[in-house]
Formats: sequence, structure tokens, C-alpha cells
Amino acid sequence: MAGERGQAAAGVALFVWVVVFAALAEVGNPQVLLATAVSGGLVCLCAVAGGVVAMRITDAESAARLRHVFVVLEGTAMAIFYLFYGFAFSAEPVGRPGDFAVVVLLVFSVPALGALALVVWRSYAVHKVVVEAFGPLVPDSRAGVGLQRIRVLGTVLVTVGLALVVSAMTVALVTPLYRPVLLVVGLLVTLTPVVLGVSLVRVTDVYSARRRNVGNYVIVLAASGFAVSEFSSGAGVAGVLFGALVFGAVVLLVIAILVVREFTGEWDRPWRERQDRRVSR
Repeated sequence: MAGERGQAAAGVALFVWVVVFAALAEVGNPQVLLATAVSGGLVCLCAVAGGVVAMRITDAESAARLRHVFVVLEGTAMAIFYLFYGFAFSAEPVGRPGDFAVVVLLVFSVPALGALALVVWRSYAVHKVVVEAFGPLVPDSRAGVGLQRIRVLGTVLVTVGLALVVSAMTVALVTPLYRPVLLVVGLLVTLTPVVLGVSLVRVTDVYSARRRNVGNYVIVLAASGFAVSEFSSGAGVAGVLFGALVFGAVVLLVIAILVVREFTGEWDRPWRERQDRRVSR
């Protein structure tokens, strides 16, 4: 494949960027700076891993065998990036508690966003190679193992999601600090997998699965990461536990989004083919 060495080199450069800036930066909460650097560095390492694995792809068959590695890297980078930007927004300037360390946020965001873009692009590139060689990765029938797995996934999302809702709400209720905010944010994030699960249980074919628009659920993650990090960080042990429960919901949601995308063949855009067939008739 093209650009695999460049991606690996770029990932290393972005990782070095994060490490060097973390060593030179000064903030009022060094622990948050460390967490930001670690999470941002891990996103960069996902880009490095993607480039290294891509070097092993020599033809369409090897791309098909390794394609799921890139899907896993993509999901890992997305989940860790959620942690990253929550920590990045919580960094405080020296002597000004409660303020944003804007420089720290911007300088860390460049390599993390760049690495995430590389990971997603590589996953798309490998997917495209496989589709061009073997056809769309979209089931043609209403029955089959793929459809059953999506329904099982929906059941898992509802079951585990409800457990996370109850746990997160319990922790928020016993936390005197920022209780209203934690309740709202906790419900917003932990209920999202439940809502998606209820929707997926009713899937009948690949087109009905596509109409669920699972990619839109990422908006919830983007809207909640800052609040979770900002308010749970001041709540002690309970805040850490609350953050862990919410992050569990995020991981669950990211996995579900990628699994459904694999089922629907999101990048294949199969509904256009169906519309074209209807027009031709």
C-alpha cells in the first residue's frame, strides 16, 4: 500500500511532539498534563501501529486478512481521544486555577487530531482495497449470521448500558460536589448505548441498519467529554469511579458504531445501488 512508511514516520514525529511539549510545558495541575500527554501519545502510537501493519499488506488477500486490525486501531484511537480532549480541556495555567490553558490545549490537539486522522484514513484505505477486490462487504439477504449478530449487539447494549446507567447514577447521587451536572452528563452518556441498542434490536436488513445513522452518536461523545473530565476530577474517588463508568459507556458505544459500520458497509454506500436499480426499472 502507498504511504505506510510515511504514516509510521508521521506517527513517530507526532508522538515525539507530544513528549517534548509535555516535558517543557508548565501548568497548574501537572497530573492533568501527564494524563493529557499519555492519552495523546497513545493516539499517536495507534497511527504508528497502523503504518507498521500496513507494511505487511502486499495484495488484496493480505489486506482482507489484516483489515480488522485497522478497525480495532480506529476504535482504540477514537476511545482514547475521548479521554485526551477531556484531559486537555482540564489543564490550568500556572497561578490561575479554573482557567483554560489555551496554549497547552492547542499544541497537544494538533498531533492528537493528526494521528486520529491518519488512523481513520488508513482504515478507509484498507477497506477500499478489499471492496475493490472482493466486492462490497454488505449482506444481500434479510437473514444470516450478520443480522443476528447486530440484534445480539443491540441486546448487549441495552443490558450493559442499563447497568452502567444505574451505577453512574448511584455514584453521582452520593457525590455532593457537582451532583446535578454529573447526573445530567452521566445520563446523557450512559443512556446513549441503551437508545442505540433498542434501535438495533429492530433491525431487519442492511438498509434498516443504515437508517439508524449510528455515526451520529459520536456527537454525544464529543459533547460530554469535557464535562465529565472537568466536573468529575474535583469529586475525589467518587469522581474517578464516575469517570470510569462513563468511559466504559464510551468504549461500548465506539465498539457498537464500528460493528454496525462493518455490517452496513458504510463506505460502500449500498443504498445508492438500490436506488439506481429502482430507477432503471
